[in-house]
Amino acid sequence: MAEHVRDLLARHPFSQGFPEEDLSRLAALAQVREFSPGEYLLREGREAGEFYLLLTGHVAVELYVPERGLLRLQTLGPGDVVGWSWFLPPYRAAFDVRVIHPVQGIVLDASGLRRLVEEEASLGVRVLRQLVGVVAKRVHAARLQLLDVYGAPVGRRW
Repeated sequence: MAEHVRDLLARHPFSQGFPEEDLSRLAALAQVREFSPGEYLLREGREAGEFYLLLTGHVAVELYVPERGLLRLQTLGPGDVVGWSWFLPPYRAAFDVRVIHPVQGIVLDASGLRRLVEEEASLGVRVLRQLVGVVAKRVHAARLQLLDVYGAPVGRRW
């Protein structure tokens, strides 16, 4: 089973190109799981105890806004990652993440992953580089969404 998970990790965009040794270390912390529509991978404010690499399906990243209700910030699908809050204290989810189409994903234990990236510097750098890329994409998507909502032009102001 660990070999199967390692093979899936090797093909996922987040860990594609990682050395075999790193893939094996990550696979030891991982399992493949399936989730049904309506299930939550994360709930805002609760412990971010797992990190998800999506293989199939789609999830909605949502935020409750007082007086407006639930706001969908983004829809994520195959090749995306969910739950980067595991990396930063206080390790609490910033958003709700709800399954909207059946999901199969690689689920990594967050505490084991934190320990691994602290102990293995080269792996830690690779994981951090990938996480920064994910955060940058999410910030860019949020910026575009705000510009669209408020009707502002997408170009630079200077």
